[in-house]
Amino acid sequence: MLPNKKSVSPEDLLLNETEKNLLALEEEKYGAPLEEMPKDKQYAMCFACGEENPIGLHLHFFWLPDGVLAFFTPRPEHQSYNGRMHGGLITVLLDEIMGNYLFKKEGVPAYTARIDLRFRTPVQIGTTIRCEGHEVKRKGRLVIMEGIITNPDGTVAAEATSTLMLEKE
Repeated sequence: MLPNKKSVSPEDLLLNETEKNLLALEEEKYGAPLEEMPKDKQYAMCFACGEENPIGLHLHFFWLPDGVLAFFTPRPEHQSYNGRMHGGLITVLLDEIMGNYLFKKEGVPAYTARIDLRFRTPVQIGTTIRCEGHEVKRKGRLVIMEGIITNPDGTVAAEATSTLMLEKE
């Protein structure tokens, strides 16, 4: 028997005020509203973006003219050392920003074959970070992506290059 599913509160599924303000600044920069990528009900338990996952990150992704954007505000349950976001979860954000972009663009899952990651500066709990991904190159079903996470002060917290394989249709 499966355990009872905990519900996710509606406020956990929404952008917080800081994230909304940062999105508005991005839209001003681009001169147009940024379209949110649709949620996929088939993957509602996805740890990064699933709306039904009670312990998920509940990310919202927005199309950029040449990539994808998301914001995330880590809470105390996302920390490793006091006040700092866990590096494994930073890796999840980078992996998801790159993989979900391909999934939404191509309509098929994209699996990470390799990820090269560099941590540069800590992410503080309670600060909203900017996550961005861009396609660099592709050969058939193999796609090279780059992802970057930026702290509120503009410093790079982490960056990654990933090789992803698109699922056969």
